[in-house]
Amino acid sequence: MRPRPLRTSQALLAGSVILLAASVTGCTLIRSQASRYPAADVDAIYSRAVPNPQRNPVILIHGFTGSKIVRAADGATVWGAFFTEDAPLPSTPEGLRAVALDIDGLPSPIHSRDLLHVEDDSHPTGLLERAHAGAVVAKVSIGIYADMVEMVERAGYGPCRDVDEPAMTTDAPPCFTFFYDWRQDNVGNAIALGEFIELAKRQVEEQRRKGHTGPARPVKFDLLAHSMGGLITRYYLRYGARDVLGETNPPITWTGAEHVSRAILIATPNFGAMEALSELITGVRYPVVKYEQALLATYVSLYQMLPREHHHLWVGADGESTSLDYMSADFWRRNEWGPFAPKQDRHLQVLFADADTIEQRTGLMVEFMDAAFDRGRRFMNALDRHPEATPPVPLILFAADASSTLARATVTRSKDDRIVLKFRDKTTLHSPGDGRVPRFSALADERATTGGHGWLQSPIPWSQTFFLTDSHSLMFGNPTFQNNLLHLLLNQPPELVGR
Repeated sequence: MRPRPLRTSQALLAGSVILLAASVTGCTLIRSQASRYPAADVDAIYSRAVPNPQRNPVILIHGFTGSKIVRAADGATVWGAFFTEDAPLPSTPEGLRAVALDIDGLPSPIHSRDLLHVEDDSHPTGLLERAHAGAVVAKVSIGIYADMVEMVERAGYGPCRDVDEPAMTTDAPPCFTFFYDWRQDNVGNAIALGEFIELAKRQVEEQRRKGHTGPARPVKFDLLAHSMGGLITRYYLRYGARDVLGETNPPITWTGAEHVSRAILIATPNFGAMEALSELITGVRYPVVKYEQALLATYVSLYQMLPREHHHLWVGADGESTSLDYMSADFWRRNEWGPFAPKQDRHLQVLFADADTIEQRTGLMVEFMDAAFDRGRRFMNALDRHPEATPPVPLILFAADASSTLARATVTRSKDDRIVLKFRDKTTLHSPGDGRVPRFSALADERATTGGHGWLQSPIPWSQTFFLTDSHSLMFGNPTFQNNLLHLLLNQPPELVGR
């Protein structure tokens, strides 16, 4: 019997899953075969270093979209599974409500501090090692952080786990996975990181007492933070587990460094990402599903990863670079950006179910966005200030700079005098990066934003920097990344890093 041809909708859905898998993971096999250079045998190289009893425990910290989100009411997967039976599609009202933050429950008027934590029915349940996509003809498992977890465990650390999971009976240094709600405020997540570190510290102390693994020594962690997780890490190191965004120029005390041995940041958008702004303006479209701009506008953390207004990343009609004061909800409303774009009101009706008119819904979104912009600007300022004292722990960067990455935007005006940002001209708007984060942003390189020259100028006093030829989400399987990271973790004492 000849198989029946797929219906068009089925074929599109199956194809979209394959495209989604490709966009997230790429093709490791092709990349490996196409490499001009052989990969180091890291297992053999570091086999003698694995038993090193002086190694620190590690904490893995994911980035934006890096944890599985589940709805508390029924256990449905809000993020981490796509086109599966229990995953509501964001194109439906139910799915839109599920994956959005419940900003409709905030008190009015909304203040910046109200966004420290938004009460929501959904919560994170674990590190997203693999996302799962189902379709009519195919099921795909998409690797997210699986390569990172596998590498750390193969290097002799204990099985990577949440701090609430029971510890394994082993003398191997533990590996913890700090997962959080990546939709929420980064300061709130930094406070949660501090609480996590305290719990993990007590567990390691207990493990050492039971295992009699040599003389007692202070527990210090190596933090491995990817993408937005690096922003959370930097904030925690500078200010500890507290909200300082209501203060003017809060002192950088390095309070969070007490139990940290070194912080390794991977592909972190330290000066923001123009891709984040583009997505917030137009939404994110996959072959058969779109994450609407009204939905993305509810994510507090997204406002804290935007490009800086005062950086000269905006190209005017005269071809000259300038600044752009765009972080104002009224500015977005007047120019019909993001949730105020035509046809977005039907999504605002889902987010603000009790608002009867478009004016009421627009007013509620304006109020929320202004609080989120204010919170985002304060967060950026807290991280962009130059510290007066040298950080007590090494700050180490892994970044990629071999891909053309959106870094700037062209500012134009429409016929009805609205400001329009354009992002398509790769010749003038792109710069080296990892496909999402430009090199200058990962470095927090002030020269690139002011036209300066000379030595690197950055509010981050880097101890070491490593540059790769890979993309934002594929670094963990990169042999060069693994080789250098394992050298740091297994061979190089933290006190010698950068010397």
